Amino acid sequence: MATALTLAGARADHSEAAVARLDALAARHGRALPQSVRHWYSLADATAILEPERRADHVYPVDDLGQPEAYYWPTDDEGWPEGLEEQEEREFDPMAHGLLPFLQENQGVYCLAVQLDGSEDPPVLLSWDGVQPGTWTAHADTFSQWVYTRVWDFALHRGASMLEATAERVTAAELEALEQVLEVRPATRSDREEQRRFAGPRDEQRLLLLSPWGGTGGWSVYLWASTAELLVELVHTVRPVLALGEVHAGSHEPSDTVKRAMERLRA
Repeated sequence: MATALTLAGARADHSEAAVARLDALAARHGRALPQSVRHWYSLADATAILEPERRADHVYPVDDLGQPEAYYWPTDDEGWPEGLEEQEEREFDPMAHGLLPFLQENQGVYCLAVQLDGSEDPPVLLSWDGVQPGTWTAHADTFSQWVYTRVWDFALHRGASMLEATAERVTAAELEALEQVLEVRPATRSDREEQRRFAGPRDEQRLLLLSPWGGTGGWSVYLWASTAELLVELVHTVRPVLALGEVHAGSHEPSDTVKRAMERLRA
C-alpha cells in the first residue's frame, strides 16, 4: 500500500476521526477489522485516492462501512418462483456473513468486499448485481494487493494516454515469456475474466491483459508508458511475445504521448 501511495502521488496523512469511526465499527459488530483495512481507512484521503475521478465507481467512505445493505430477490439471473410478479426488497447484513463491502461499480454491475476470514490482509471477493447473500467469487489475493492494482490501473483506464490492441489468444508459455522481459504485478480475476499485469522499470511502462469473457473472442491488450519513447519500447517488447493485432490509440482524442508513439510506430 505504500507503493500505491507513491504511484498515486498521495500523502499518508492519518485521520483521528476515521480511526474513531473504525473503532466504533469494530465495537458495534464485536469483531476486529483486518489490519490492512484499518491502515488504509485511517488515511485522511482513503476514499479520494481510490476514486479520484467523477463518475467513477462508488468507493465506500469510512462512515458507510459495515452498514446493512438492501438487495432485490430473486436476482435477475435466478429463476422466479411461480406466482411471483415482482422482486422483493430484502435486507442483508454482510458483516454477519463475514463480508465487508467497500466498492460498488458505477453502474451497479458488481461490488467488491473484503472477506473477514481473521487474517490481517484478507482476500477481496466480487459479487455481480450488488451486495447480496449469493455467490461471491475470488477477485484479489489480499486487500493491499487490490489497493495497489486499483491505483496502478488508473493510467490504463484513461484512454487518452494508452494504446490498445487485441491478441487472439495468450498461452501459458507466452505469459512466462512476458515474465522474462517485464516485471509481474498482482493479478485480479472474476468468474468471467482474468486481469494480468506486467510492468517496466519503476512502473513507467504498464501492460494490462484482459482475458476473454466466457472464453470467447480475443484477449484485450492495454499499453501505457510515461513517455512516447517508453511506449514505443513497450510495444516492441510485447510484439515478439504476443501475436498482437493492430495497435491503435485508446481514445478518439489521444494524448501527445500517444500521438508521438503512433507516429514512430508507423514510421
